[in-house]
Amino acid sequence: MRADAKKGKVRESLLLRAGVVGSQLPALQATVLPIVGGDTLFFVTDGVRGDFSATLSARENPQRAADRILNQYGSGNDDALVLVARLTGIDR
Repeated sequence: MRADAKKGKVRESLLLRAGVVGSQLPALQATVLPIVGGDTLFFVTDGVRGDFSATLSARENPQRAADRILNQYGSGNDDALVLVARLTGIDR
């Protein structure tokens, strides 16, 4: 989620690939998605239903967002992980 939606897209996503880590991975391809201060990153595993993304907000507290997504969108039949991080600054 972009912090400043006025300059472009509010939401961007990485290309998803199927496979099992350590066993059945397709050919990997690097993707670069630049981020800036205030942007919020959401990472979820396949144990989270994909429709969670319709509820994302760059203003929601990251911990609350992770807890909410896990509670509301965890599939219940697979392990699930949600990581939400907001870039607040860059030290040089």
